[in-house]
Amino acid sequence: MSLSRVLYGLAACVLLAGCAHPIHGEASSAQDWRDATYKITCDGVVPGGFRAALHDGVAKVSADVSDTPYYQSFDVDLEATASGDLDGDGKPDTVVLLQCHPQPSNGIVEEAQVFDAARHLIAGLPSPRTLPQATILPPIYDPSGLSVQDEEIVAVMKVYEDGDSHASGPSGRTTIRWRWDGRNFQRVP
Repeated sequence: MSLSRVLYGLAACVLLAGCAHPIHGEASSAQDWRDATYKITCDGVVPGGFRAALHDGVAKVSADVSDTPYYQSFDVDLEATASGDLDGDGKPDTVVLLQCHPQPSNGIVEEAQVFDAARHLIAGLPSPRTLPQATILPPIYDPSGLSVQDEEIVAVMKVYEDGDSHASGPSGRTTIRWRWDGRNFQRVP
């Protein structure tokens, strides 16, 4: 076989591989998280969960009326990702922050999922509505404030204070940290 045929075959393989659609377990760059499939619950709105296949960071998923009789669909957006070693194995894990909009409504909920270096789901972070900072409305992630530092997930969150409303949005800020204990993410005091 000639060298030019071998090189041509290698070039064709590289080009074809570049066209493949990434699915969890196959992709490696931060951009690939925007074109992946997630199983989400829309922060408990759909307890059994549903699959959302994101393309360029967005998906529209039809609702199953038997699961959620009040909603017709869910708009899902990837808000942010942050990578770093969370489980101490020396390999980068990734936190994926997803925003879910049940339709029709003006509500927005968030869900954070954590994947290991092999792109397997480790666990989800506790719901913002379970945090002590939750008032009548739960805190909201600040996507630009999501990071991994010293094996901890660090999240800047916007919190509702006295006088804030759903229409005006939260005016306060707090930083929350989580650490992996081998089974779950626990809040760091």
